[in-house]
Amino acid sequence: MKTVYAALALLVLFVAGCDKEKPANGPGSEGGHEIKSVKFDDLEDSARGREVPTTVYYPSDEPGPFPVVVLSHGLGGDRSHYTYLDKHLARHGYVVVVPEHVGSSSRLNVLELAEALYNENEARDRAADISFVLDMSEQWNLTDARLAGKFDMEKIGVTGHSFGGATAHFMGGTDVNFDDHYENLRDDRVKAVVPMAAGDIGGSSPWFDDKSFDHYEVPCMQITGTDDGWLGKKASYDDMPGGDKYFIALRNVGHLDFTNAPNDWGKKARANIIIAALTTAFFDKYLKGDQHAADKYLNEKYMDKQCDWQVPDVIWYDK
Repeated sequence: MKTVYAALALLVLFVAGCDKEKPANGPGSEGGHEIKSVKFDDLEDSARGREVPTTVYYPSDEPGPFPVVVLSHGLGGDRSHYTYLDKHLARHGYVVVVPEHVGSSSRLNVLELAEALYNENEARDRAADISFVLDMSEQWNLTDARLAGKFDMEKIGVTGHSFGGATAHFMGGTDVNFDDHYENLRDDRVKAVVPMAAGDIGGSSPWFDDKSFDHYEVPCMQITGTDDGWLGKKASYDDMPGGDKYFIALRNVGHLDFTNAPNDWGKKARANIIIAALTTAFFDKYLKGDQHAADKYLNEKYMDKQCDWQVPDVIWYDK
């Protein structure tokens, strides 16, 4: 019997050591706001003749206004793939606007998606989709009974995953390499960006080269995983000018771990928790202007407390 008790004690110590202390508040917490969502399934940009179905998540327990974050999905994705992050940000006091990029979404087949990834017009259209939903946000802020007064249009951020991460870079002001020339697709309303597992300089992206990030001034936190070619993805960070730039790699995390987890206990679920905490902490500093919270939470020590044995630590660079 003593052997059994000893084994149980060791197991408890092992679990306690692996599951590091989780703070009860801060950007890693569930957040305090009650939230609702509104779907605009028939939304269309008539100037381009392009559908832009959009979902808006927002705090429903206070009138606002709240900072705005637009989330751009990856190739073959849609509005349903990142609800963990949409809802987390809304509970922490953000209006989250989630458009579907119909030219590179789940409604396309595999061959169509492969073509979309290297299509210059789709890259431009993705950026235009973001600008369009920002225009619509200004309108909803004035005329929609459910959303009026919710949007702080002076405090806007963009995040996105994979092709959506590249789209976040577009909105932040990277010089996009379109074969024989560069284009800058930035929307000046965007004040900060969080590209997640984005394609980078070289073979992992058709849009960026070693000149694309030379004049990149917008505050930027890039998040990737060590199982997603993270060192290659660091090239853009290395090329960016210093000041308000972060590059974070999550140990043992792969490309698809940035989408919704299928359960509450696996590695992907832990990755979701850390990604949500990082994104919230970054936007709290650069959109809400909460320097006290930034000093306390936007650092490697706090984020390591969000880790467990499945995602044991974060690799942190900033400049």
